[in-house]
Amino acid sequence: MKVPKIFAAIAAAIFFAASASVSAETQAVNFVDGVDWKNRIVTVTGEGLFPSVAVNQLQARNWAAKAARADAYRKLAEIINGVRVEGETTVEKMLTTYDQIKIKVAATIRGAVVVNETYLEEGGYRVVMQMPLFGTSNSLAGAVFEKSSEVEPFPDPVLEVEPSSMPYNSSTPLKRRFEVTRATREPVTPVTSYKPPLSRMSMQSLDTIILQKLATNNLTVQEPTYQQPTYQQPVPNSQTVYDTPTTTQPVRRTVAEYASMAQGDYTGLIVDCRGLDLQPVMSPVIENSNGTKIYGHKNLDIDKIISMGMADYISDTESVQRAGDNPLVVKAIAVKNFNSNPVLTIPDSNRVLIENYATKFLKDLKVVFLFDY
Repeated sequence: MKVPKIFAAIAAAIFFAASASVSAETQAVNFVDGVDWKNRIVTVTGEGLFPSVAVNQLQARNWAAKAARADAYRKLAEIINGVRVEGETTVEKMLTTYDQIKIKVAATIRGAVVVNETYLEEGGYRVVMQMPLFGTSNSLAGAVFEKSSEVEPFPDPVLEVEPSSMPYNSSTPLKRRFEVTRATREPVTPVTSYKPPLSRMSMQSLDTIILQKLATNNLTVQEPTYQQPTYQQPVPNSQTVYDTPTTTQPVRRTVAEYASMAQGDYTGLIVDCRGLDLQPVMSPVIENSNGTKIYGHKNLDIDKIISMGMADYISDTESVQRAGDNPLVVKAIAVKNFNSNPVLTIPDSNRVLIENYATKFLKDLKVVFLFDY
């Protein structure tokens, strides 16, 4: 992946900057380079060799340390470029569009923390650096998320569809909630075959065949006569609230009315996405099967997003502290937008929105995605 010039400049500046002698730790610690979505941190390892032109051992060590740091910053820039912010939008795409974000990301990289450093027996230096994805101090989220002047309200439930009833209650163990939820929610079967619509030529051919059949049976085609359409007052749906008997537009219910429909006093939301190849992103969206976004960054306080992230990504059913002691567990039926957005059935999304009106767990970012890590 091509690294923007600004990051190359950062690495070069650090390489040539004056630096005091380094006190290296000798204990062996295992670090894995890359993005750790579970712990929400980026880790890189840089290495530098003792230069042969050094006049003494101290100078050789200092030069090797600078080279290792420059290598670490270069790798950090490469990894951060590929981090997905939302769907197809990567950090790299944002850097090519917004100069202000480019400056912020560069400053964040310069502030990466050294968590381990070691002199190598074969004559070199190794440094491990980390940078948080989220947090109030020098995080990637603080660099890429811009504050919005308005926070959009969460959408209303689909009034024509009954919200789902959860097959568990507050006393049901969490493991059992996953079991019964997966048993009652089947993923959507993807369409494997596509039949294109009839072309204009085939439609003309079909008309010809029909006319021939009519002629064979001594039938004629009557020209249609035009009648002025009559307007009939639509009958209101029994589940839709109207302000007057003659108004056809549904009226938004109050928060108290929606909250009165809640059932579980839930403390958070867990979306089971196992088996759907969910891809972690910094700004995920939860949608219903109609395509309505029921949870996204526009509904949330940006400072909270920067501080704690919109959701935890976990791969086991034990690490769900973020969702509290009584989480609402639902099963995603699909994923969209580069496999980053979980999709819920409309009954399940209705239940999520109604319960959120009661305990506001979406507003508080008490969301967890269970996926195959």
